[in-house]
Amino acid sequence: MERRCMLCGRKFETDALEDVLGKEEEDIFATPKRPATVCPLCQAKLRHEAEESQKEPKPM
Repeated sequence: MERRCMLCGRKFETDALEDVLGKEEEDIFATPKRPATVCPLCQAKLRHEAEESQKEPKPM
């Protein structure tokens, strides 16, 4: 299934398994929710920024 990244707006393909898992937990009276999707490039960027923020700053 084709999805759009929430951060950069790129379209990318997802596995059908993710879509099936999301449909199993549907409630009849609940409003439909679209899962937050982030492309692999943005995931790598976010992971890198998180790791960098966790490092201790080097002394001068």
